[in-house]
Amino acid sequence: MFYPRKVSDRMASMKPEFNGIVSKLALVGAGAFLCLTPSVEAITTTFASTRTASVEPSFAIAQARGRTQRIRFAPGKNSALVEYGVVRGTRDTYLLSAKARQTMTLSITSLEKNAVFDVVAPNGRIIRQEATSWRGVLPATGDYKIVVGGTRGNASYKMQVAIK
Repeated sequence: MFYPRKVSDRMASMKPEFNGIVSKLALVGAGAFLCLTPSVEAITTTFASTRTASVEPSFAIAQARGRTQRIRFAPGKNSALVEYGVVRGTRDTYLLSAKARQTMTLSITSLEKNAVFDVVAPNGRIIRQEATSWRGVLPATGDYKIVVGGTRGNASYKMQVAIK
């Protein structure tokens, strides 16, 4: 929590009516930032993250805005190769329709060796977290989310997705 504190004498002298005190800043959503400009005006920028009550705090919940795209297999095929990149702090979300008891196989590689993915079931439950490869039997019919991000910095990646 951010508590009131004394502003330095130099800053207080720049704007006497500021009275040398930075007032309490309420934290909104996931966070808030306080910036003092040369004229000692307080500027706040806030952001809020979306949280799903049924999911534990994780890589998937912390995702920043990125792109969302549906994966569709070519006629007669059951796999696809996705090549793209994410910028630090963003996540790409892929939607893939599948049926209960089908097997999903995923693998991801990146030049920077920092791309990982989460697999999220149609009910919002995380099935696999921060993985580079995974194979599992799907528990339900519906749209599965594959959330891709970098563990550090930007990540260019190739992700192989298959459903059988």
